[in-house]
Amino acid sequence: DVEQALDVITQTQGQSVDAFAEQVKENRDILGQMQKNLRANVLQNLLQVVIRSDRDDNMQIEFDEIDDLITRIKKINGVEVREDKFRDMITTSGGSLSTVMDIIKNLMAEDKGGDEALFIIKDEGSVAL
Repeated sequence: DVEQALDVITQTQGQSVDAFAEQVKENRDILGQMQKNLRANVLQNLLQVVIRSDRDDNMQIEFDEIDDLITRIKKINGVEVREDKFRDMITTSGGSLSTVMDIIKNLMAEDKGGDEALFIIKDEGSVAL
């Protein structure tokens, strides 16, 4: 009887461990999807801000529009921008709206850590771009 009881307990524990491992995997997948959604929302917000910052609608972010653009980016919840690097990126790209948007999209597609990051998405796992 005791041996059978121990066998039942052992089998139940094994099933519990398997169920727990499956839940951990599911939670990891859900977290990954949430991070992708966060990045997509940030990208959408950044692109809208870039477009709205072109005040004269000439498809260029000119020098006098850069400060407004940076201010708007700072207002995006959960995003930090390295102003000097971003300003340099705009001026070296010539300020073309499509070029600035392409650069932002490319930055969102690849993570750059540390001092290379242009944007920092602040969440529990903070992602540097």
